[in-house]
Amino acid sequence: MLQVKNITFNYPNQVYFKGIGNITIQLKAGEILALVGKSGSGKTTLMKCIYGLEDLQSGEVFLNDEQVLGPSYNLIPGNKNMKLVSQDFYVLDNHTVEENIFDKLIGYKNEEKQKRASKLLKLLDLVAFKKTKARFLSSGQKQRVAIARALAIIPKILLLDEPFSNLDMILADKLFAFVTAEVKKNKTSVILITHIAEEALKYANRIAIMDNGKISQMGEKWIVYYQPKNSKLAGLLGNYSILKSIDLDKKSNLKIKSKLLIRPDKFINVQKTEKFDISVTISNCVYNGKCFEILAETINVNDLIFYSATELQIGNKCYLRIS
Repeated sequence: MLQVKNITFNYPNQVYFKGIGNITIQLKAGEILALVGKSGSGKTTLMKCIYGLEDLQSGEVFLNDEQVLGPSYNLIPGNKNMKLVSQDFYVLDNHTVEENIFDKLIGYKNEEKQKRASKLLKLLDLVAFKKTKARFLSSGQKQRVAIARALAIIPKILLLDEPFSNLDMILADKLFAFVTAEVKKNKTSVILITHIAEEALKYANRIAIMDNGKISQMGEKWIVYYQPKNSKLAGLLGNYSILKSIDLDKKSNLKIKSKLLIRPDKFINVQKTEKFDISVTISNCVYNGKCFEILAETINVNDLIFYSATELQIGNKCYLRIS
């Protein structure tokens, strides 16, 4: 059972909460935090607790000085200063796409409404559907409408639960460039749930890895990526190799106490005459769309993965320096 303890949001436009287990997170204004973890790790439940859709077993949630309470305390769950784009995206089925956006701009002048709606329609490739009622849209199009509704007015806290699951990569990149600009301009804090490592690394400032209702590691994304606490956490963010001291060349100056976890991009292929840390034999070479992904064996028959700009022949030896 997920337990949330001492969750608080305080300081002007900042998020601070102590949570499940011994979680402590401080999310500054304008910062994007990615929550990464396998299905069932507690990411969505934590998001719902923050937003006020789930009652806490213990602890509190505050947005600035205002306590965020769950459905047991509020007739309409949620918080007016937060917006949640969930996997169960909500749109007004009997309204047009344009009307769905206007619905979130009540109180604005017609000219301002039209300007903001036009910007979002163009951003999300929905211009051709602006007069179409939402019930006639595909699930992917509805998701884009839900995102447009959430971004119509940028809140203090923006919660994104797998927001790009039905979007192509170019549209997702374009959308998040917009989100990043709006976040900085409005000093909004963002929590992004994703199971795709590339999204977390591209879009977030910091990453928190969740496992069994707890945050196992959290920090600047480069630290979490290159210095994971263990191989289980490392695997959630991409390929890695485990290097042992017996794999090293005798002339290597690299010191390994027991074992070292290394990402593929940290291996540099050099000539035998240059200084290198390890020699390997190529086992397999595949193109992954960006570079060649090489599977190789050390002299101790330990497998490792590294990247290469050129194709390498299976069975050949190569020499790697670790950066």
